[in-house]
Amino acid sequence: MTIEVSRAQLRKARLGVYFVALVALIFVIVFSIQVVKGLAGPISSMNWVPIKATLIDVYIDEMITTTTRDNRSQYTLYTPRILYKYNTSGQEHTGRKVTWYDIYDDGFMLKLGLELKRKFAASEPVDIFINPKNSAESILIKRVIWEHMSMLLVGFLVSWSVFLWLVYVLIFKLKYKR
Repeated sequence: MTIEVSRAQLRKARLGVYFVALVALIFVIVFSIQVVKGLAGPISSMNWVPIKATLIDVYIDEMITTTTRDNRSQYTLYTPRILYKYNTSGQEHTGRKVTWYDIYDDGFMLKLGLELKRKFAASEPVDIFINPKNSAESILIKRVIWEHMSMLLVGFLVSWSVFLWLVYVLIFKLKYKR
């Protein structure tokens, strides 16, 4: 079924779709930046070498957050903070990096912090990964933490789908036929 519309009505419809497409483009940009930031570190460190490190200090940093303006719901989120030392080629290095980006949560990061505190108390070494090109650069967890990336990827895919559909509508569907 085809509906006849005037040029003025079609122009208004295009302006509305342009506006919604612009908003969708903002979401596309934001989600794309976050996904690239989340995947760049793990991809660049694929060939990093595992090595044992000695924990010097471990503590769990807390952040209290609220979900409402009147502070009715408060959540405490956690992330481990560590200091470790390791030797490569006769040189001693120290490191602090746990993951590629700061993550606070009450699941994976809390469990990791508790495990690191246990290893620190027992004087157990931890496995870290070092950059073979620069042995002073190291990280504890080099992989993608899917618990946090999954929602970003969903937002990324939804925002791109909406944006591409709006571009399709603008190019192929909002034409004046006479």
